[in-house]
Amino acid sequence: MSSTVHSGAPDLDRDAIDYEKIKDPGHGNTPAAWTGVFLMLLGGTILSIGFVMGIDIITYVGLAVFVAGPIVGLIMRAAGKGKPRS
Repeated sequence: MSSTVHSGAPDLDRDAIDYEKIKDPGHGNTPAAWTGVFLMLLGGTILSIGFVMGIDIITYVGLAVFVAGPIVGLIMRAAGKGKPRS
């Protein structure tokens, strides 16, 4: 089987792709994932503000919120709010 080359890259063999399997990969579209990411963004913002202002307590609060993000996400996943393991 020959493949046509466009822009230096061979075309994909579209018959070999399982479109049903890749239709919805579920890239973190769960409450657990969104909560974890939101907490990390919030923590990073608070941490940055505290660091720039030179206020240690705000910096450490931001760091604590940032570190809590993935922990809360994992706890929520264990509670059934995340993508089930396959």
